[in-house]
Amino acid sequence: MVLRSIANFFLFALVLIVPATALSQGAAPKKKIFITSSYDRTYLWSQSTQSGVNAALHKFGYLQNDRQTVQLLESDFVETKTAVIKKAWMDTKRKDSRADIGRAIARVMSEIKKFSPDIVMLGDDNAAKYIGDQLIDGNIPVVFWGINGLPLKYGHINSMDAPGHNITGVWQSGYHKEGLDLLKHLVPGAKTFAIVACDSESSRPNIKIIEQLAQRGNMPLKLAGKVVTNSYEDFKRETLALSKTVDAFFVLNHDTLRDKNGNHVDMMTAGRWYLQNIRIPEVSHEDQFVLEGMLLSANDSGYNQGFLAFEMAHDILANGLKPANMAVRTPLAGPTLVNRKRAQALGISIEKNMFLIDQVINKSLALEK
Repeated sequence: MVLRSIANFFLFALVLIVPATALSQGAAPKKKIFITSSYDRTYLWSQSTQSGVNAALHKFGYLQNDRQTVQLLESDFVETKTAVIKKAWMDTKRKDSRADIGRAIARVMSEIKKFSPDIVMLGDDNAAKYIGDQLIDGNIPVVFWGINGLPLKYGHINSMDAPGHNITGVWQSGYHKEGLDLLKHLVPGAKTFAIVACDSESSRPNIKIIEQLAQRGNMPLKLAGKVVTNSYEDFKRETLALSKTVDAFFVLNHDTLRDKNGNHVDMMTAGRWYLQNIRIPEVSHEDQFVLEGMLLSANDSGYNQGFLAFEMAHDILANGLKPANMAVRTPLAGPTLVNRKRAQALGISIEKNMFLIDQVINKSLALEK
């Protein structure tokens, strides 16, 4: 009788224990995803790329609801049924000295080591360059997005088709000619243009691309000058003077400017001065600048950059693909954008060219600030 009771006890315990063990063995471990942005959460491009990443996280089941998305946006951390996601900001637009960047690298690498992720995503040039340097040929797969110009320049991939290491991703090919084509349709009399930009890791590759296209004769307008500086005073003086001699501007990044005291000048502050003082039309290369208030863009979409990058990350996490064998990609262009307020301020009618315009923006964030 005692032996039967003991046997029944162990049988009952086995019924309780085995299903729990089976469940624990069958449940896939949560994927640990670490996302690093070169910039800060207020930067419009970062908001655009993060929206693309978040949409892909939803599509592939790493985020299950909007509440989790909000939590990730607000606290840079969320744990879901299938993933643990952490984000870090380098803030290298506002803090771009060598010492600042060094501190950002040390901080982010410390967080990565502590988090022990299954994959690291690197948003834009500075993260791709500096954090990529630390992770190259390591055990963690890496996917970047938003590199201006060919990613080969950072030495992390052997070729665009066969990266050969643990790093792959998405780059910005740019739609510079397409933007100038649209400007020419809106302003048929325009014949010359100049480049206006800060002297940054983001601007320099785009300047080079535009200059190369101009040298090949592939532009509808003639390149007739440029302003490239990180001095806000020089930026204002040179831009105003050049606006008297050319028909249009190609406005690139203007987010690493500093005043005469060495203080960082916010992009919106520089944009507000520009919009209030420059009376010729301009084209930009990203949607963020049209939201800021610039006239138009054949848009290299931040959303598409982020979405495609996480599609590649999902292939690594879920399907076992290796970055070494995954060709670097560039996404489709975003919608062509025109800012109605800027068009009206410049006396440009857009109605007869609406067939060329995918989206009209009716706000100017730099002027509203």
